[in-house]
Amino acid sequence: MLTTKKETVGRVSVALPPELHAEIGERAEQNEISLNRAIIQLLRSGIEAERQKKQRLEEMLLRYRESADPEEVARLGEELGVIIFGR
Repeated sequence: MLTTKKETVGRVSVALPPELHAEIGERAEQNEISLNRAIIQLLRSGIEAERQKKQRLEEMLLRYRESADPEEVARLGEELGVIIFGR
């Protein structure tokens, strides 16, 4: 007998500023998808981008800690400063 895993859907109500609502609405129309689907895609993209950013930061921190080259340490330290604190 085949069994399937039933997905549960979480519902959330979010108030969007008018300009953001309009921008997401335009994106949905351009891609011929629902507003809900556009929001989901944007959330997934944002979450993935944050995950990748965190991974790059962790890799850079590891290289910074393990480097024996003073020039590389200085360069990485500057890059890390920009990433963490901005310019």
